[in-house]
Amino acid sequence: MTGDQATDRRDIAQLAAMLMIVVVALFDASSLRGLYGDGSNFLYHLLRTKDFVHANPSRLCTEWLTQFPVVLALRAGVVDLPALILLHSATLVLMPVALWVLALARLHRDPAFWLAFLLFCIVYFNVGFFAIGEYNLAYALVALALAILSGKARIGLGWAVVALLAGLGLLAAYEAMLYLGPLLVLAGVLRLWKRSELPAVRALLLFGILAYAAGTGVAVCFVVNPGHPEQLAAAMAFFAAMHNRLLALSAAFAIGWIALSTPVAWLRRGGFFLAIACLVGLVLPANWSLPHQHYEARTLVGLALFGLGGLLALRFVAIARWPALVRVDRRAPIVALLFFVALAVSNMAYSLDYRAYLALFRNEVRSRSGLVAVEDTRLLDGRLARYGWIWAYPLMSLLLREKADQAIILNPRDYRGYEPFDVKDGVPDLGEYYRPGR
Repeated sequence: MTGDQATDRRDIAQLAAMLMIVVVALFDASSLRGLYGDGSNFLYHLLRTKDFVHANPSRLCTEWLTQFPVVLALRAGVVDLPALILLHSATLVLMPVALWVLALARLHRDPAFWLAFLLFCIVYFNVGFFAIGEYNLAYALVALALAILSGKARIGLGWAVVALLAGLGLLAAYEAMLYLGPLLVLAGVLRLWKRSELPAVRALLLFGILAYAAGTGVAVCFVVNPGHPEQLAAAMAFFAAMHNRLLALSAAFAIGWIALSTPVAWLRRGGFFLAIACLVGLVLPANWSLPHQHYEARTLVGLALFGLGGLLALRFVAIARWPALVRVDRRAPIVALLFFVALAVSNMAYSLDYRAYLALFRNEVRSRSGLVAVEDTRLLDGRLARYGWIWAYPLMSLLLREKADQAIILNPRDYRGYEPFDVKDGVPDLGEYYRPGR
């Protein structure tokens, strides 16, 4: 095989990887995964106020970025509820994915492309089902900044601007910037130290580094003084999330994949067999994480991003030139693509299930009227019950009905926590969003 043929094959593999990401993300967005979990609550408040909803000051930037398309549509007079629901989900799913694809485009023809692709697989397929989570966008911004700073190619003025914009987006993004921020600062300092860029580029990168440091400071402030202590406590309870088999297999696969490019023969063989064994485990339904575990795994996935992202950050340090970052084993790209496919199996199954769950919910709401106990519906029966969010049944009812006289499904009778609204005071009026004549 000639050098040109080998380059063509590498280009095709990388383009195939990015295309696979886009196809899966489009399907997930069309499955309305933005309604899952807290997503229905955020959309409800956006519809009610036609303004931004800021639940966590520490995540002001990511909340603003993911809400502005819906707010813009509302202020432009859009009242078609199905269209707004689709826009809400599309923004939550596609905006982070677009940043990941941009990061991979920066690393096109770079050996580090496949490590970044691995990072995407671990992050997206282990926490992405909870699309409303601000961590999705925060992690994508971190990955984009790392790709720009660690890419072998020189940083042009355009990429430097993107790195700075990513830093501005991370000023108040997520508490995980507590440790991801210093990683970006390290990557930026090493880039300025080890590579010569144009003066204007160096100036922009310096401002970007300052933004990453400022984002770290904001995260520290809110970790020390959390606005929602119970939420922070849940995020830090990552030992309870370690029973997540899908995440454990993903991490083990990454170790095996990196071992493929080591110079030691027995490590390469061991890494290959470990990676293949993990691929088999990933497609077995018994090892799939449940939808709610995508929320619980957010801290562990952030730590995985920190660990593997550290390889990119340290790329230009002589003692840290890991083989996987400067030359990739010939088997590594196809094994990485198989990793994506294996993880996509459970992702596709859950997206199809969620479509079925929403169809069931619509039918329950539109075939009834008045206040209906969830225990009197089919929403708590069988496999689809796992997609219910314990306090969000009334919200989902409001968003999925076609007319104001259709049913509102109540939360479970034994639930005593947060209620989005008190049905005793009446049901909120979203009549302007229901199509007339239905």
